[in-house]
Amino acid sequence: MDFARRQTITLIVAVVAVLGPMMVSAQIFSPYGSPPVVRMTGTFSPFDEKQSHGLNTLTVIIEDKQKWLFKVNRVDTMTGTDPGMMLLTYIFPPELRLMGAASKMALLAQPDIVGKPVSLQGFLYIDDRDFYVAEINVATETANQ
Repeated sequence: MDFARRQTITLIVAVVAVLGPMMVSAQIFSPYGSPPVVRMTGTFSPFDEKQSHGLNTLTVIIEDKQKWLFKVNRVDTMTGTDPGMMLLTYIFPPELRLMGAASKMALLAQPDIVGKPVSLQGFLYIDDRDFYVAEINVATETANQ
């Protein structure tokens, strides 16, 4: 193989190695593509300004009316690439507006949801900090804190 061909192949491999992860990241979080489908699992607690700065804690606002703290235990994306809890670092400031069907939002507004494990699944618009909730699962028992 001649020197020019080896140089070209080496350059192509280097470009793919450097730009490949950025292109995958751009596909997941691009404001121009479809938003990622995300499942977040955690527990709700009443809003407290001091606790709102905790690790893996989001301030969630339900339909611009009610404010809760959401202590996130697990994050999964359904897009094939899974940044896990690192996804939370893209939500800055750590505040998220929850929107969805009125029946689903009413479930999240109930005071008895405090301390119970909750799983939210829907479309996460990271740049806007909007989470359109399509599915909610609430455990019947209170989580051990």
